[in-house]
This record gives sequence, C-alpha cells and structure tokens, in this order.
Amino acid sequence: MKKFLLVVSLLFVGIQTSFSQENPLNQSFLFDEEDIIIRTEDFSEEEAIAAKASQEDMTDAVNQAKNLLNQRPVKLPKIHIPTIKNAKTNTVKKASTAKKLKEAPFGLFWGADQTTIQNQGITLQAVEIKDYENSFLAKSLPKPLSFFDRVFVVFGKDDELYRILSYSQLIDDDSSASKTLEEYNKYAQLLEKKYGNKKTFFTPAVIEKKVLNNKKEEIIKEDAPLGNPDFLNQLASGQAVLYSTYNNKDIAAALSIGVDGEKKSYIVIDYKNLEIIKKQEATTLDAL
Repeated sequence: MKKFLLVVSLLFVGIQTSFSQENPLNQSFLFDEEDIIIRTEDFSEEEAIAAKASQEDMTDAVNQAKNLLNQRPVKLPKIHIPTIKNAKTNTVKKASTAKKLKEAPFGLFWGADQTTIQNQGITLQAVEIKDYENSFLAKSLPKPLSFFDRVFVVFGKDDELYRILSYSQLIDDDSSASKTLEEYNKYAQLLEKKYGNKKTFFTPAVIEKKVLNNKKEEIIKEDAPLGNPDFLNQLASGQAVLYSTYNNKDIAAALSIGVDGEKKSYIVIDYKNLEIIKKQEATTLDAL
C-alpha cells in the first residue's frame, strides 16, 4: 500500500507542477491521460482495485483540466486588487519573519537567498566584482534612493546576501570637489546616526611649496588640505584618499569618494553583515 500511495503522490505533484509552470490559459494541456500509468502487478487485489479507481479519477481530473484550459476566458467583474508592490512587500515580510531575516539597506534582507530577493520583484544581473563571487547588479529595489543609481549585491557560498555596494550618480564637479564633499558629509552624518562608531581616514596629497628662508627661496613639502583647489585630481590619481567607517554589533559600513577616468566623481557606500561573515569564517575553520 505504501508503494501505491507514493506513486499517486508523485503523479499529483507532477500534474500540479506542469499546470502551474507551463500552461497559460491559451495553451493546451501538455500531456494526455495515457501518460499517467499506475502499475498494479506488485499490489494485492484490494490495492489493485483501489489503484484502478484512482486511475479513473485521475483521468477524469485530466479531462476536466483540458476542458477548463480550452474554454474562453470569462470577463471578471471589477474588484479591488492590492498593488503588486504591496503584495510583494507583504509576501517578503511573511517570509522574512519566518526565516528571521533582518532588514538591509534599500529594502533588501540580510541572509536572503537569490530566489527570495527576486520574489521581491528585484531583478538580478550577474556582474564580476574582484575577489567576490555571486555578485549581481540589483534593479527595481523596494526602497530605492535616486542618488544611488547602482546597487550591487553579493551572496556567500550558502547563497546568503551579506554585502551591498551602492554607487551614486556621477557628479560633474569643480576642481576642489566641493559638490562631492557636500554629499559625502551629508551621508557621513546619516550613517553615523544609523550605525554609529564613526571613524574618518584622510590621506592628504603631498604638495611642494616655495618659501623664503633667510632671503633664500626654498621648496618644502606639506600636506594638501581637504578640498584644496586641486583636490579632485588628487583623488583621481590616488594621491589623496578620504573615507569613513561605521559599525554596530552586526553591520559595518564604509563611505568613500571615487573619481572615474573622465574626472566625474561619485560616492560609494559599502555595507557588510558581520554576523554572516563570522558564520562563514566559523564554517571554514571547522572544515580545516
């Protein structure tokens, strides 16, 4: 009897999968009742009779499904349907509660796998990021910020979201990078408010300066100040570096400034989930 129940269960799963995944209403059913076979040689007489009855019931079910798929769609009355965004948000909230996932920037969830992320309505486009596998450009985020128009997500070996990189729009700035510094300072305050433990790191460019010493002209070297008249070029060449870090118990964030080959500047925020990283390290250590 256990063999019979197993075969019937598998057949019903196959029917349900084919119906939900491969059959829109304007297509015919993809298999016939002849494709559904229950072997009765190994059953007792009582089990064989039950199997035959189940075979007939399943054939009727397939025929009914065929008839349903071949019917013209019926015009439905107007009813109130929640927007897709709200429906997806509710679905994700339930899933996150069940898995105890924690909210991440841009409406994402730390520890979520790729399927869960895509179920939020987010599209993932594979990209290559040095030293990081399973990296994707994420689009259609639940909580987008217009200033950060490129958001990348990185999944660990266990398919868990543990890193988020957000790049701002390109800024057409002046030579002192005044616009970029203004944006940098704004987000520095916000990140400190949310994550705390702010630490700023500034490596200034070293510049030469002419001075008079005992009526003699000498050239000395000194650190160029933040936002000096050539600051954008110094950032582009790597002579000057500015970034700040933030962290709480579970999350670390780093804010920095970048400059592309066309001297357009931008802001980068790099988020990492420390809890997941520690778990990954513990798994690796356990295997060594």
